[in-house]
This record gives sequence, C-alpha cells and structure tokens, in this order.
Amino acid sequence: MPYFSFSIKENLNSYNNFNIEPNRIYFSKNTDLWKELHNKKNIKKAFFLKFEHRKKIKNLRKKILFCLPPNIGLGDAIEYALAIKSISVKKIFLKIGVAFAGKHSFILRNYFDIKEIYEDAISLDEMNQYDNIFHFTLEIKSLEMQKNIRANIIRDICDYFKVDCVDLNNSISNKNKIKKISIFPISKSPIRTMPISLINKLIIELKNYFELEIYFNKENEISNYIKNNITTEDYKIVDPPDAVSLIELMKNIDYGIFVDSGPLHLAKIFGKKGMLIETSVSKDILIDTYKNLKCVNNTYKSSYCEAPCGLTDIFNYNKKVGCYDSILVSKKEIIELSKIRTLNRRNIKNSFLFYLSNPVGCVRELNINKIIKEIKEDLEI
Repeated sequence: MPYFSFSIKENLNSYNNFNIEPNRIYFSKNTDLWKELHNKKNIKKAFFLKFEHRKKIKNLRKKILFCLPPNIGLGDAIEYALAIKSISVKKIFLKIGVAFAGKHSFILRNYFDIKEIYEDAISLDEMNQYDNIFHFTLEIKSLEMQKNIRANIIRDICDYFKVDCVDLNNSISNKNKIKKISIFPISKSPIRTMPISLINKLIIELKNYFELEIYFNKENEISNYIKNNITTEDYKIVDPPDAVSLIELMKNIDYGIFVDSGPLHLAKIFGKKGMLIETSVSKDILIDTYKNLKCVNNTYKSSYCEAPCGLTDIFNYNKKVGCYDSILVSKKEIIELSKIRTLNRRNIKNSFLFYLSNPVGCVRELNINKIIKEIKEDLEI
C-alpha cells in the first residue's frame, strides 16, 4: 500500500489524468501513479519521489482530511461515503475533505454531497488547509486488515467518532408490482461469487413468473467464466461499461438477488428490495439494520471454520492458496493480527478459476432448495 510524496519538473502527458502541476509537492496513494513516477523513463523528470510514513492523530481538531485506502471496490467506497456523510451531518468538524477517492470520487460528490474531494493526489498546500490527516486504516484497528477480514466500515467509523449512522431505513422501496428480477452474481472474489448451479436453478424457477436479467462485467475474469458456463436460457445479459452506467441501471431495478458486491450497497442507497445470498461475509455487516433486503443465511461448518467466517478473499499461506477450510488451517490458528499479516494476496488470481469450478465449502454447500423457497416466499409466488 504506497503512500508517497513527489514533485515533477515539467508537465508530462502520462500524468494528465492526475491533474498534477510542475514544481508543487503532492501526496498520493495511487499505485498506477507510483509505477509511472518510478518508471526509469520518468524518474529523472521528478524532483523527488519517496515513501511517506502515516502518523496517528493525537488530538482531533476542527478541520479534517479523511484519507481513503487505495484500490477499494465500489461497495467499500459507498460504505466509506456513508460513514463520512454521517460525520458531516453531525457538524463536529468545520471542514471535511476526502483524499484518494480515485474513480469513486463522483459517488461521494453526486450521491453524498461531499464537496472537498482530492481524487488521486493532493498538494501540500491543499493538505495544509486541514488540522487532522486521518488515515482510516491507521486510526481504526478493525479496518487495518479489511483486505482479508471484512469489517463493518460504516458502523466502525461512526462508533469511533461517536455519531449515529445515516439511517437508510427511511429509503422508500419500489411499491410497484415486481415484473423483473435482476441477478447480481459477480464479486471480485470466488468465495463471494454466486455458484453457477444456483444461477441455473434461479433461471429455471423464476423465468415463468418474471422477466430475468443477469448483470455481468466483461472486464472481470470471474464474470466471463460465470457467463460462459451458464447452461440455461431465457434471461437478458446486462453488462454496464462503468460504475456510472451501473448506478443508473440500479435506480430502476424491481427486485435484486445479490452476493457481497457493489450492487448490494447501491441497492441500500436506492431503497431496493431483494435477497442477499450469504457466503463468507455476514449479513450483519453487509445489511446491518437495513430492512428492505432479506438474507438466506449460510450455516456451513467444518473442522476449520464456521460461516460466515469474515474472509473477503482466498489467500496464500504456507505456499497454499485457498480459505481456512480448503487449505485445512483453522481460523483460530491464523486470526491473530501478527499471522494475518503473513497472508500473501499476490498471485491468488491464478487460483480464481479453480475455486469457481471447485467452490469452497460455504459456497459449495449452499442449500439451493432453501434459497429458492425463501426467494419465492418473499416474492409471493
């Protein structure tokens, strides 16, 4: 996770997307920008480039800059935005800024009315406008290992600042008759992706009652694998090209069937009804008190874990890639922070397709008949 400062001598075309001016000191967490600046072709064109050490805040003052972790997904971006909005509503700070929001900046700006946003880099002059530089994953312990163990981002941040979370229960669900079912089977992780057998069964069981559409992402290897292995027909493929398009489409769905992914969190914002299929992350974290979404609980147990275990992805441990159950290591054995740090996330993508065709226990043992039954009961068919 790079956090670095730099300055450049001249405008360079490769930096245009980052709005960087020459002869100014900047701070960033953008890994692509780090690679560009560190490239041998460019490094001579920089005045300096160095890693920065994050510093904990001793006393909170009235102007705060919230620094997001790099490379977060859509769902995490929404949860951080909801937490920051909850803090903003209470007016405990005179000025609030958000740094390193990257491609998700438009979400914070357009849907949460957060004004001061620094997308990929912030200048020293801009940073000096704030009394507190608050790195979430440094200050709040539960967020430190968010890449491996899923935290309740909104609640943990709100608890830290002693504010009430924004109440999403006031969202108004679609009151019209449900005509269309939207299925969102894709996550960035194979342990949070809907199994193909369940998708096929959903299509078979629901196609005579509703129009069906399934959301994919052609840029995602997991998505392409799932789409190519669905064996049933009678559904519409939806493949939004970007997050903006996805958000606009989400505003108009009638009822969604979700796993742990960005669309689930969008559904909460827009007051949509639907069903969460719980895998490795608990509904208590993903849905919390939101009442328009229901959940089919995951009750899987083994000698090594009990679902939902909290993992966000498979991991590399002792040269084996998988989850607690699949590599036969108990959660208790490596849950200590010192050992969690040894989990190697590099090269795990090479195992994604294997775990899609050979799902981990909590995904493999999903009770499909129970899921279909609870969805039908919720849809009153």
